[in-house]
Amino acid sequence: MDKRKEEIIELATRRFLHYGFSKTTMNEIADDVKITKANLYYYYPDKNALIKDVLVSISEAFLDAVEAKVAKYNGDFLDTLFELLRFRAEHMRKHYMVYINENLDWIKDAEFKHLLKNFETRDLSILKSLIVKAVDSGTLKMDNIDESTVVLRRVIKGISLNHTVNDIIHCIP
Repeated sequence: MDKRKEEIIELATRRFLHYGFSKTTMNEIADDVKITKANLYYYYPDKNALIKDVLVSISEAFLDAVEAKVAKYNGDFLDTLFELLRFRAEHMRKHYMVYINENLDWIKDAEFKHLLKNFETRDLSILKSLIVKAVDSGTLKMDNIDESTVVLRRVIKGISLNHTVNDIIHCIP
């Protein structure tokens, strides 16, 4: 990726995490990057394209970190699972403004739906590798690893959502 584009994504991510998508303008991002708005539009034809690249960057970094944690599996399934839960909770807290939005029109885009599906598939693959390691080591016994992986991911997402809603109610972003 172009170095300037990486810089734009990094600075846009900071602004989006602080103010959210709807309260951030392309002018502000251009000012942060110290380029003209026209130059910013050379790299990104619209804000939705920039949002997509920011979300790809955040998601890939997240999944890379999850994958690294699973790769360090030490034979203790619950320890690894709790570490993943703590990491996901911290990720949700840090990226709070990215997950809470007033306007989700850009999420209806077919290309974006495809990206979300790819992230889900990769996340399932990483979790499945953890379960396979636990089964192979004798820590877990199960008949249907694929189904168990889907259930585990749903439970993890549910716990994440529950904590996020709890934080919102208590005004702790």
